[in-house]
Amino acid sequence: MSFLDRFKIQPKHKSADPEVRAAYVQELDAGPIGEEDAGVIVALAREDTDARVRRAAAARIEDIGVLSAIAAGDADPAIRAELLDRLAAIAASDAAGASQALAALTDPKEISTIAKTSPNDAVRSEAVGRLTDAKLLSSVARHAADARTAALAAERIQDQAELLTVAIKTDHKDAGVGALERAVALGGTDRAALEGIADRAKNKAVTKRARAMIQAIDEAEAARRAAIDQRRLATASAIARVEALAASTTTPGTAEQIDAAEAEWRNLEAGDPHEITDADRARFNGAVEAARGTLERERQAHAEREARDAQLAASRLTKSRLCEAVDAISGEDTLERIEIARSEWEGLPEDPEAGVHEEFRARFEEACRRVHSRHENRQEIAQTTARLEELSREAEQHAAQEDGPAYAWDSIAKEWRTLREKTDGIDEAIEQRFTAAETTVRERAEAKKAAAEKAIRQQVQRIDQLIERAHKRAEAEDLTLKEADKAARDLRSAIETPLTLPHHEREYLVERLKAALAALAPKLHELREMDEWKRFANAAVQEELIAQAEALGKKYDLEKPDDMEKAARELHDIQERWKQAAEAPRAQAQTLWHRYRQAADPIQAKAREFFASRAVEREANLTLKISLCERAEALADSTDWIKTAEEMKKLQAEWQASGPVPRPDTRVVWKRFRDACDRFFTRRNEDLAQRKEVWSVNQAKKEALCARAEELAESRDWERAASELRRLQAEWKNVGPVRRTKSEALWQRFRTAADRFFERYKRRDEIEIESRQADREALAVELESFLPAEGTVTEPPPDLLEKVRSLRTRWNQSTTAVRQGADPLSARFMSAMERVLTTFPGAFKGSELDVDASRQRMEKLVTRLESFVSESDAKTESSQDLAARLREALASNTIGGRAGDENKWRGMADEVRQAQSSFARLVPVPGDAGRLLADRFHKACNRFFDQYRRKVPPQSAPPPRSGRPVGTR
Repeated sequence: MSFLDRFKIQPKHKSADPEVRAAYVQELDAGPIGEEDAGVIVALAREDTDARVRRAAAARIEDIGVLSAIAAGDADPAIRAELLDRLAAIAASDAAGASQALAALTDPKEISTIAKTSPNDAVRSEAVGRLTDAKLLSSVARHAADARTAALAAERIQDQAELLTVAIKTDHKDAGVGALERAVALGGTDRAALEGIADRAKNKAVTKRARAMIQAIDEAEAARRAAIDQRRLATASAIARVEALAASTTTPGTAEQIDAAEAEWRNLEAGDPHEITDADRARFNGAVEAARGTLERERQAHAEREARDAQLAASRLTKSRLCEAVDAISGEDTLERIEIARSEWEGLPEDPEAGVHEEFRARFEEACRRVHSRHENRQEIAQTTARLEELSREAEQHAAQEDGPAYAWDSIAKEWRTLREKTDGIDEAIEQRFTAAETTVRERAEAKKAAAEKAIRQQVQRIDQLIERAHKRAEAEDLTLKEADKAARDLRSAIETPLTLPHHEREYLVERLKAALAALAPKLHELREMDEWKRFANAAVQEELIAQAEALGKKYDLEKPDDMEKAARELHDIQERWKQAAEAPRAQAQTLWHRYRQAADPIQAKAREFFASRAVEREANLTLKISLCERAEALADSTDWIKTAEEMKKLQAEWQASGPVPRPDTRVVWKRFRDACDRFFTRRNEDLAQRKEVWSVNQAKKEALCARAEELAESRDWERAASELRRLQAEWKNVGPVRRTKSEALWQRFRTAADRFFERYKRRDEIEIESRQADREALAVELESFLPAEGTVTEPPPDLLEKVRSLRTRWNQSTTAVRQGADPLSARFMSAMERVLTTFPGAFKGSELDVDASRQRMEKLVTRLESFVSESDAKTESSQDLAARLREALASNTIGGRAGDENKWRGMADEVRQAQSSFARLVPVPGDAGRLLADRFHKACNRFFDQYRRKVPPQSAPPPRSGRPVGTR
């Protein structure tokens, strides 16, 4: 500083004395602060060395940003605390800089206080967002004045204990319910804790939600216990059934019942084996073993019974057959056979049933008696019968000989007939045997004769067919050498074969055969020459094929797989062509074949080695593909759909990349791999189908909500529809997901319907006005529809009166939507009414809509009102007359006729009002006459009420109706 500067007057804020600087700040408190002084104050608050000056300067600063900077950087803790308190007060107020002041605060407790008390929503939300301490957030959630702030604070709490404290102590529904749900979601909240919350919670919604959670826990526990009880009951039932089977005698189907019980037991153990005790298992297994033991014993007893029954049945069958055999005994040894039968009978066991035993015994004795009787009868005819029997045997022997002489049969038949005439009774069997032998001999003779004739006919027929076929094929173009040779051999054989025919027929056939052979000979010669030429041509083809086979070794590198495969394929083609040209000249055939084998054999050996190595490679591919099958089968039952599907696709790619396998295994291994893939993808599709069913159900619900929202979108029952739409919106949130391709369209449909209604809800007053106006316009249109077309004359409808009367009543009950000015629809309706009444006057004759009657009533009303106005004009007094009356009234201390006049005027006013109502109910009279009557009526009303207001004090008179009556023009 220079010497002269020391003598200059310094500003107070630059004084070295802190007291002077503080006084400067105090002086500024008396008035407004300018821009220059404001800058000085900020500089003092930031840079002054004295704490008192800084405190005083900071007290004068209103800028929130400056205050925040000073509060963050001032050296004096007390000043910082004061500024922070000031900023906290600003943040807790509804001032414009509340959010900026909040940003300067660092004390969590102050921030929590602001979150509880600030009137500004944004500041409260920001304050909650800056809190991290669980206890402070809990305090905000419990004590905040705003419900939304409390809910935000509860959402930020991560401590379960604090969440439960909030749920119990908060008064706010959303905060309490949200805290309770988040505490439960964090885990560790049991039923007892929820019961404590339900009993102690201050908010009823929290109590209700806690009780709902308790109920859900109880229901889940009840379901779990019910499942356990059901499984225990199923276990006990299975054991009881098996024990019952073990205790009872077996019946058909017992083994199947035991198998079914074991299968059911395995299903129970597969569910949760820990729920089945070892005692139950031992009991069940013991019961199964006992049941199977009982079943086995019953089976053995049954088998023994069946054996005894079979033995008894066999014994009875033997006795029955023995009775039959005894009954059939005949011949010389009858007595010996009866004795043998008796010994057999005695050797049979006795029947355990006495009745059956006696029955068989009587039957056997009766058979023996009959045999004895027959034996005695046959003794008499024994010799004759014996000879007849010998003859029948001789006849049978002769019949059995295919080439027996005829004279032998004649001798046997003659003797039979002689003896048969001497005997009346003969064994039928013997006679039948002879008759059968006789029939056989006769039939054989006839058959031989027919066979001989048939053989001759067939031989002749074959020769005819041979001759015909030889002539036919000799002329055919497709005759082959082989076929011609065979035909020639057959013809020569037929010529050389002797024929058992008459001589002339045999000579005729031989001549025909020779002619056929002569006809075939030229063709045969020609074919033999052609065969030689063919063999000669085949020799050239075989030479060519040999050359091709020899060239294969030079054409292809047989060490390369591709060339080897091509060479093998070409060699195969050469072999096929060789088969077609296999017949070569006989002198060259062996040489050509040997040359061909020398050229083809080395290539075939190489091909065999190649295909053997390829078989090994394909075996390796088979091993790889079997490994892929095993991996696919291991994944086939997975439920991790997305991951497993990717793995399956990778396996399918590896399968495609692997080489071929041996042909016999191709179909089998491919089927195994495909079955594993199909099983997984089928299960995935079934799971997707189940989810699609859920999506379909949710889609149906959402479509129903959309349909209902669309119904409500055009509703005019505003409050009820708005309430229901809000309910539908809540239901929409609770409905589960739908198919992704349908979700957005359904949501847009629902939201469009809701937006449509709420847009109409905002302008519901305008819509009501438009609706009323539309209703009134519809009435006018309907009235105009009764009018005939211009220039036409029609008869009125039969119910025109009732329709017009109804329209007029509905019109009078409607209200106009025009708030200012004349309603054009009123003029339109009245015009249409006049035209209908004048067009069809006969339809309204004698009714309240009769125009003539209405005109007459209007004229009476107008005349009546005009008489009131004339009477009131006659009673009107001048000012001088009125003054004289008042003086007289004051002189006599009375106002005599005033009350009577007012009552009279009020009575006249009531009559005028009644006349207005009557006039309004009348139908309008069309034309100038109607307008003139209406004008006269309105003028008379206005003149009367002008006089009425002067005669009757306003405070005692009801407001008169003046102007145009309702319903008139």
